[in-house]
Amino acid sequence: MKRNLYRIIFLSAIMMLFAPSLVPAQEKTDSSAVQESRLTFSYLCTSNDSVCLTANLFVKKESDTYGLKNATIEFLSTQDNKFIPLGSAVTDQDGTAILSVVINKLHPGKDGMISYTAKFAGTLKYTKTSATFIAEPAKLRLAFNVQDSIRYLNVIGTRKDPKGQDVALPKETVILYIPRLFSLLKIGEVALDEQGKASFEFPGDIVGDTLGNLNIIAKIEENEKYGFVQGTAIINWGVPKQYYKAEVPSRELWTPIAPLWMIITLIIMLAGVWAHYVYAVWELIMIKQASKKDQPPL
Repeated sequence: MKRNLYRIIFLSAIMMLFAPSLVPAQEKTDSSAVQESRLTFSYLCTSNDSVCLTANLFVKKESDTYGLKNATIEFLSTQDNKFIPLGSAVTDQDGTAILSVVINKLHPGKDGMISYTAKFAGTLKYTKTSATFIAEPAKLRLAFNVQDSIRYLNVIGTRKDPKGQDVALPKETVILYIPRLFSLLKIGEVALDEQGKASFEFPGDIVGDTLGNLNIIAKIEENEKYGFVQGTAIINWGVPKQYYKAEVPSRELWTPIAPLWMIITLIIMLAGVWAHYVYAVWELIMIKQASKKDQPPL
């Protein structure tokens, strides 16, 4: 009986001795299970008086980074050190959440700048994170005119002053693009003058759709003050696609008919390879005949 009592006391003392060390180990295990999340935030001011806010939420697993799906991202604007909710969006399979906001609903500061914030509240498995972007609202508009049979693309840039009025956006570089299958084709760039205007002589050899329509995109990229600004317009100044292919067949890398230089190069390479084969066979035949001549008669 006493032996059992001593055994119980001894086991209880051991458990009390090691119990404090077990609690931190459990907490460490739980904290290590929480993964760190990272948020990137981009901003695009469009020509329809709205801004497109894009947030990308990532988590790192071992050495790879993955987009976090079905996470709610809150978008806010800052005014007088107070957060004003703009809306929320749920991330897709790539971890991207997009929200479009009308500029008239935003409240710029005294300097005309607007602060945007994207926030992820976090979960039991992922840490919370946020990102902020500050920019002044701006807009690019496109117009077209023909003068002396020359086609001109006119770019007009404006920005919002602290009172919300449109004023000229001067001395900014605008890059002009046309969407293609996998990327944007750059056709030129212009510099806005003091009145926020610029003209570009439009080329006449760009292929459009079957009706000759072209989607023109004008961009101000990575500006420290205005961020990303984009204006778009559609004009039927392109060469109709079916006419272009019917009247001007071409040999390109992406067409069924290969370029002539590629065909000639391939013929030369194959001729060289087969010439080496023929020479090798000829040498074998000559060696065999010479060996027969060198054999002494029986």
